[in-house]
Amino acid sequence: MATKENFFRTSDGLYLYFEDTGGDRRPLILIPGFACSTRTFHRNIPVLAEHYRVITMDPRGHGRSMKVAGNNRLDRMAQDIKELIDYLDLKNVILIGHSLGGSQVAHYAEKCGEYKLSGIILADASLYAFGEAEWNQHQANHYNIDGWLQRMGVYMNSPETYAENVYKNNTAMEEIDREIFRDSTRALPPFCGAEFHLDTYHTDNMTPLANRTIPVGIMVTRSGYHNAWESGHEAVKRLVHSPLPVLYEFFGGNHMFPVLEAQRFNECILDFAVQVDRLEGQKP
Repeated sequence: MATKENFFRTSDGLYLYFEDTGGDRRPLILIPGFACSTRTFHRNIPVLAEHYRVITMDPRGHGRSMKVAGNNRLDRMAQDIKELIDYLDLKNVILIGHSLGGSQVAHYAEKCGEYKLSGIILADASLYAFGEAEWNQHQANHYNIDGWLQRMGVYMNSPETYAENVYKNNTAMEEIDREIFRDSTRALPPFCGAEFHLDTYHTDNMTPLANRTIPVGIMVTRSGYHNAWESGHEAVKRLVHSPLPVLYEFFGGNHMFPVLEAQRFNECILDFAVQVDRLEGQKP
């Protein structure tokens, strides 16, 4: 149940929701994907919290966070993450994002200069969905705005139908996860979600990866619409200044692997965090 302590106020006046397991261990921050929420990580938080301080956040418009028409853009969402980090006085953060949450994480690292970060994980992130590069196998590639309108028009007119379509493509989802996704989709108004989604698809978060000087984990799978397999492999090649580029491949072929392959997702996060711990332990 939410309490006053679960909210912080951003510099532009929104109240955003977060959960924090507390403690003085290294913090992991989990950012959910489009139309998801902190509840999406219910299979991940208990396992990760055995080893690290785990913080989850509902981005603006999502879950229990405030919803406003306007400024639902990556630049502002990156600023929101920075303000949460400052609000909780965190340091040595490993920032983890799934899908469009991964886009937020990639954008934060560039816009905010890796502020207070020890590493990032991009889990099947859309790094430039509209891009025209050969590595981009997203179905929205080559600026397929008409395809985007066809798919996202369902969401803009009926979020519940959009959620039902996700169930059809993820038949292995258990009822609790269907309920969570249904509720989270209902909680994201189309005037928030469409702006965020389209801004992300227009944004090139691949090119700036060459600037990363911190450890970066990339998780990929082959899936029908997103298919970040090739873009994830390309991302690792771009990490020329990262001291620890790590690739994790998921073979279930499902974009929702944090839910459907939760055990492996957790194991990969812990593996990456341990490698970061060791790397920092080697520093003079």
